[in-house]
Amino acid sequence: MKNMETLFVILMIILFLLLMAFVFSTALLTPLIGKKNFLFVIALGFVVGVIGGAFFIAPVYDDLPDMARAVYMSTSNQPETITLNISTDSDVNKAIEDVRKIPGVKSVESGAITVKTTGISNEWKSNLEARVTNANTNITSGKVISADTMTVQLKPGSDPTTVIKELKNWMVLISGIDVRYSVVQVKVVVDASKVDEVVEQLPHEEVVVTEINGPVEKDIQNLKNILPHQNNIILFCGFLGVLVGLIGMFIDTITRSIHSILDRLRHKRG
Repeated sequence: MKNMETLFVILMIILFLLLMAFVFSTALLTPLIGKKNFLFVIALGFVVGVIGGAFFIAPVYDDLPDMARAVYMSTSNQPETITLNISTDSDVNKAIEDVRKIPGVKSVESGAITVKTTGISNEWKSNLEARVTNANTNITSGKVISADTMTVQLKPGSDPTTVIKELKNWMVLISGIDVRYSVVQVKVVVDASKVDEVVEQLPHEEVVVTEINGPVEKDIQNLKNILPHQNNIILFCGFLGVLVGLIGMFIDTITRSIHSILDRLRHKRG
């Protein structure tokens, strides 16, 4: 796949250069007489440059962050963190063990559990937050974030399946509030150079990738922030086409000027 992407980029650049060669050769054949020829070359260079930019350079430009990511990943020695969501309706422990066995994975830790419930009244909100640690010793805190949603923080290495089972029984017992479903957030620390391979090998029928964080992703975001808008790149290609056309029109004059400068430099040295 990587080789195909590289070939695609090379092909697009070659096609754009061929368009520039067409503009240059057309300008060479245009007599340097009359204002109309001058305007024709400018218009031709701009139009062809914009077309080449839109069809050949823009697709490559869109893929630039991904290409940069591959380079950053291959050279970075800092780990990246992949955040997964796993439904507790599935076998969470098995999913975690499957992820842990993937080459390139350094560690896997379950984090917060997002719990969807039947309605939580304002009276029960503070009560649940204060007492939720009684449901299971591995629960460190809890927070009600809406009338039917609660997040529960766990100690590292906790068994989320056991926690959610005991939490569900506890909530029904003390408040009558039922847990409809829940999702475990899992943090996977991986080698930066192995992120793509790890993501491809994840058991996607059981887990959902929600976020990838780390030095590489920060570098990619910084790159995206400084890259100009795609429309500006297409416009730049248009002006590049104009420049190539003008060079083609005045190539004889440019060549004579260069030769003249070189001759003067030779005479001064002599």
